[in-house]
Amino acid sequence: MINFYFFTIGTCIASFLGLVVDRFPNQSILVPRSHCDHCQHVLGIWDLIPIISQLIHRFRCRYCHQTYPVWYCIFEVWSGLLFLACANSHLSLSQLLTLLGAAVLAIYDLRFMEYPLFIWCCLHSLVLFLSGGNLLMLVFLLLAIGAHFFFIGIGAGDFLLLATFSLTFSPSKILFLIQIASILGILVFALKKERDRIPFVPCLFLSYHALLLYTMFCR
Repeated sequence: MINFYFFTIGTCIASFLGLVVDRFPNQSILVPRSHCDHCQHVLGIWDLIPIISQLIHRFRCRYCHQTYPVWYCIFEVWSGLLFLACANSHLSLSQLLTLLGAAVLAIYDLRFMEYPLFIWCCLHSLVLFLSGGNLLMLVFLLLAIGAHFFFIGIGAGDFLLLATFSLTFSPSKILFLIQIASILGILVFALKKERDRIPFVPCLFLSYHALLLYTMFCR
């Protein structure tokens, strides 16, 4: 029963984070009430139950039948599983928060090619409070400042996220993470039709996630 409780909490958190991605920073995340973006109909309480409501209505609005993005449901299931892993001591609270925050930043970068600094500040402050700082974090913060003023081939937001990752990973793991993320970035760039900027935050997030999974199952 306790596992179901933690899974449910995780799905609810993900549902709220999905709302944040859709609204912040252009709209308030508190008002108006949750509604369908297509028909503007206010959603009832049964329409807001994570996962279940989407499955029942086949990922469509109950009122206008407009299709909802499937990633909402995937995000909620994934978050629920993370909370389960944390409840069973497979993940620390710092790692859980880092994964959730990095996922939100990755979605922003993937959808809008933006990096909401306020969200990163909230994430980093929480993880820093739980884990404490270190020298590697300071190095990445300095690199982020440099990347903001000078073009060095990688965005300031990428360094900021690496600074957060360094709070829960050792320097050797961070080095390995950067190598994996670089390989993913090269693959994405090679597959893109337009050879311009690529969203690199998702590559960092996936690399962090993969290393955490490896640590969980191989320790």
